[in-house]
Amino acid sequence: MEQRLAILLQGGVIDQDIHDGMLCVISNLENDWKITIRHSQGNMALTHMASALMRSRRGEKIEPVDSDILDEVKQLEDYQLVTQIHQSLLSHFQLTLDPAEEGYLLANIYSLILANEHS
Repeated sequence: MEQRLAILLQGGVIDQDIHDGMLCVISNLENDWKITIRHSQGNMALTHMASALMRSRRGEKIEPVDSDILDEVKQLEDYQLVTQIHQSLLSHFQLTLDPAEEGYLLANIYSLILANEHS
C-alpha cells in the first residue's frame, strides 16, 4: 500500500500532505482499529480515499453513491463504528471532504470491516 501511495505522489495524482495523511490512515486502521488492509479490498479503499480527498481539494464533483447503498450502510448494526472510524481517518487531513464522496468512503470502511471478519 505504501508503494502505491508513493507512485500516486510521484505521478502527481496526490499531494504530499495527502500522501503523509494516508500513511497515518494505514497506521490508524491497522494499529488502532485492528483492521487488516493488506489485500485487494484495502488497496482499493485506500486508493479511493486518497483520490476522493484530492478531488475534494480540487473542487471536482462526482455523483453521490446510490441512495439505496447509502441507506443500507446506515441501517447496519455497525454503522456507529463505521462513522467513528470514518471520522478518525478524516482527522489526519486539513481539508473538507465533498459530501458526495462521503457515502463511498463509508461503504468502503464497511467493506474493510467485513473483509476483516471473513479473513
